[in-house]
Amino acid sequence: MVKPFADVTTRTQVARLRALANKALPEWGLADASLRLLNHGYNTTFRVHAIDGRRFALRVNTQPHKTAAHLQAEVAWLEALSRETDLCVPTPQRTHAGALSAQVESPDHSRRLPVVLFSWLDGRNLGTHWSREQARAAGALMATLHDHAERWKMPTGAAFSDFRSVLTDLPNRLCDHPALDAASSVVLERARARAQALQDEVFAASPSMPLHADLHGGNLKWQQDGVSTSTAPSALRVFDFDDAGYGPPGLDLAITAYYLRDASDTEAALRDGYASVRALPAVTDEQFEGMVAGRNLLLVNDVIEQPNADLRAIVPRYVANSVLQLRNWLETGQYRRDVPGLAAAQ
Repeated sequence: MVKPFADVTTRTQVARLRALANKALPEWGLADASLRLLNHGYNTTFRVHAIDGRRFALRVNTQPHKTAAHLQAEVAWLEALSRETDLCVPTPQRTHAGALSAQVESPDHSRRLPVVLFSWLDGRNLGTHWSREQARAAGALMATLHDHAERWKMPTGAAFSDFRSVLTDLPNRLCDHPALDAASSVVLERARARAQALQDEVFAASPSMPLHADLHGGNLKWQQDGVSTSTAPSALRVFDFDDAGYGPPGLDLAITAYYLRDASDTEAALRDGYASVRALPAVTDEQFEGMVAGRNLLLVNDVIEQPNADLRAIVPRYVANSVLQLRNWLETGQYRRDVPGLAAAQ
């Protein structure tokens, strides 16, 4: 009897998804290409090596809440960014039939999974420790994305989720979930209510636009290979638009700030880079801290329900650390990642 996907090891999960990816490769004329795992997380991505030397990134979308309309919006925005800006983004590759994705039946997921092929981006992942130069480039890149998003027209049939909720398009699992004890749920729900009230204020005062909504070092590559400008930071490449959605620009800035917390110089450089392209979003410090804390809440809410074996392994530690960080934010008004009592790194 075949074990359910959520109950097998990471190695087995990746092997099953690799088999699905191999089935999709002929859609792009790449049946003889080889695959190398890049990331097994919320989705699973492989590097594709074609026999003629070309390289691509192939993503198997395993998340059930991502709709066909969302995928259409993601690839349409990437096509437009590739065509209309100097930003280095992965360009979606059309199949022989002209489609921007393929569909592969997955017995593990009891549905057809979308598979998308992108052009390859050179460079090293930016990771968790950014220089001021890199942070400034990331701020300029984000502002350039926002400038484009303001004028871009979403194609018919495509749609991003509205990120008005702190938990975006996900159901609230923070009240009653097996991974959470009663005390943790109380703190998480208090934090969610406070963060939601502050985010509501921002949405009421600012127009929404398409946001990347996941601009952290794991979705940025650094390749020093040209002359950078404030509007076209050529050293920086951005990818993984799978979490894109509608929101005010301040939310995008707060999401990235979450990953830079406790590195004040770097966060300041991020803001400087943004301000070199367009005006900083008009939000109060209290509202901004609420959206930073909201990112932590979203991640907890998502991680506790993931079938990915690696993510399931970190749940107890991640929840415990997040409760400490969010309780500290409720008490002080400032979100920090280095509060006393944290377990080993999240």
